[in-house]
Amino acid sequence: MMDVFESHDTIVIQTHADPRIAALVGALTDCIHPRAARLKARLAADPDDEQLGQLRAEVLNLVAMSFGLAEAERRLQAVQ
Repeated sequence: MMDVFESHDTIVIQTHADPRIAALVGALTDCIHPRAARLKARLAADPDDEQLGQLRAEVLNLVAMSFGLAEAERRLQAVQ
């Protein structure tokens, strides 16, 4: 099974995709910071649970810097 997650600037294709990955990619929507593309690439590499936790923290930090903490928490509330 192949899932495709679209955002405005990239498409991440993931086999047996974890819904947490889709939520993290979605949280980066409209983020134009150069780190956003690198984070999306790391998310596309099928991270394990430990790596996914680290990536969640990095996404939270980047989205908070770009859009504010309240918006970052709102975007990431689905990813626990």
